[in-house]
Amino acid sequence: MTSCPASPPPPRRFGRVRAYGLVAAGSAAGAVARVLVGWFAAPLLDDAWSTVVINVLGCLAIGVAAGVMASSAAMERWWPLVGPGALGGFTTFSAFVVLLDDLSVAEAAFVVVATLGLCPLAALLGEKAVTRGS
Repeated sequence: MTSCPASPPPPRRFGRVRAYGLVAAGSAAGAVARVLVGWFAAPLLDDAWSTVVINVLGCLAIGVAAGVMASSAAMERWWPLVGPGALGGFTTFSAFVVLLDDLSVAEAAFVVVATLGLCPLAALLGEKAVTRGS
């Protein structure tokens, strides 16, 4: 996969401070988006499956963002806001682990396999969709 640095080298004296601020702002927005999607999905899915959907969508978006942002130095500087920030705050692997406690062993195993299989695949497909032909 194309990779955008999680913490790019600072182009100037306060580059790292800027990157950390962007990650913090993006994380707050991503976490709020995650809660909103969870609320809207609640009538259709239980907590475990809404978490799987959130993680797969977030990984798809991370792949798309990495592919798009790696193609332009001007866009790459916003990677801390979008990648580890907003999409890191949106995806929720910590909640995924906690939610497994409420499931039967069979359903927990299926959720684990679905998440660990679909999330990397979604990220790869998202990146390939925007970098095809590059």
